[in-house]
Amino acid sequence: MEDTKLIAKKRDLQGSSNSRRLRKAGSLPGVIYGDGEDAMAIQLSTHNFERLLHHHASETMLVEIEVEGEGNVSALVKNVQHHPVTSELLHVDLQKVAADKPIQVEITLGVVGEAAGVKAGGVLDLVMHSISVECLPGDLLDSIEVDVSKMEIGSILHVSDVKLDAKLKLLSDPEAIVASVVEPRAEEEPEEEELAEGVEGAEGAEPEVISEKKAADEEAG
Repeated sequence: MEDTKLIAKKRDLQGSSNSRRLRKAGSLPGVIYGDGEDAMAIQLSTHNFERLLHHHASETMLVEIEVEGEGNVSALVKNVQHHPVTSELLHVDLQKVAADKPIQVEITLGVVGEAAGVKAGGVLDLVMHSISVECLPGDLLDSIEVDVSKMEIGSILHVSDVKLDAKLKLLSDPEAIVASVVEPRAEEEPEEEELAEGVEGAEGAEPEVISEKKAADEEAG
């Protein structure tokens, strides 16, 4: 994965009210931490950060940040906070990384191909959307492809079946299920007894209405 360059400014004022003011002005509040140093509060261009997210399959990415007055910092995007309703960007956490020190990250799984079982009428059930690995920052991938084309109805794909680059160390449980192809659920049809009871109920209701009408006519007569 290639590094992506961002420009950041330090921010002295913190708190929710100041963060709202920054967002209205087009800036995204954030924080950089790591290397045993105190966390640094920063602000980035919301527009530029949105463009980065748009061009990546995952929010986990390496970025090169030029911090005003501090120089360049290599960092990993660890957490992006979105508004629960509007999906507006609210805040970003970034972790400093060193080229020679391994990092632990979640990498998105990208499904490729159409399962043979799906063509036969089955349904692909994707259980896991990412797996945890350890690697050097320079070996971080945007996503890992998972080929499901050979999966038949009843097939199960485990984490151990996912092909990983030798530079990636698997941290997720290898026995965990990534995906399976299952038979479609058939719509339940009413039991014959239930249908019979419904018919009998309907047949028994009509004479009762007629008899009530007859009694009413006799009283009127």
